[in-house]
Amino acid sequence: MQRVFHYERQPGYNKLVGPGDAGLEYLEFGLLRVPRDEQFSFSQEGREAVLVILSGACTVQVDGQQWDLERVSVFAGPAMAVYVPRHRRYTVTGVKPGDLAVFQARSDQDYLPRLIEPGQTPMEVEGAGGFRRRVFPLVDEAFPASRLLVGETFVESGQWASYPPHKHDEDRYPDEVRLEEAAFFQIDPPQGFALQYLYSADRALNQVYVLGNDDAFAAARGYHPLAAAPGYQVYYLWGMAGDGHVIRSSVDPAHAWVAAETGAPQPIAVPE
Repeated sequence: MQRVFHYERQPGYNKLVGPGDAGLEYLEFGLLRVPRDEQFSFSQEGREAVLVILSGACTVQVDGQQWDLERVSVFAGPAMAVYVPRHRRYTVTGVKPGDLAVFQARSDQDYLPRLIEPGQTPMEVEGAGGFRRRVFPLVDEAFPASRLLVGETFVESGQWASYPPHKHDEDRYPDEVRLEEAAFFQIDPPQGFALQYLYSADRALNQVYVLGNDDAFAAARGYHPLAAAPGYQVYYLWGMAGDGHVIRSSVDPAHAWVAAETGAPQPIAVPE
């Protein structure tokens, strides 16, 4: 089953993965390349969307509301994003050549369009020692959305993320809920790489994937720790979707002692 998808940077919307791919049911992920002064319009029939600017500058218009988005690169400044509810039409116009990441999921609720401004959500430091990383939630549980949950993670050279290994592929609320996930990677310098391990408890699923700059990874099940190659900073923009709008994950019991011994919080810690 294909789980790694590469962004070829073609003008317009580049769909990388969607329902039917990599075991996904709800989630679609693609990238919108917007040349200067060009315009692209989309109708959200029954789907909500989160647009995150990765680089460049553009305007996003939703039902008469308009916002300016700008970012030099994911490593140079905080994120800006726009939430687009279902049944709305949005238009993106290039001010400078730019790239927008677009997460979409089927929605059964109505909300209002909303700008997510730079620095609006505080940074969270997760992990400890060799698995410390910085996380910036953009659309969290408290955000008025139907299914989408979106955030950014920065992993320093030689560090691990999503560690100790966790998963969210079973409905066992309040301990765990099923969330499928897709992530897009940027690496500094761009010739670097990361290693994504995906496995199940019985090792019926047991694969390692090499992820480079402009790669996306998608999975609907399994533990999924990630390691950044020494010398390279790894950024990944992640989106998740499930039957609700809540994050609950479970840690691999074989490796839970690592967090307990270091005093690190669980990889995804959500207050009751």
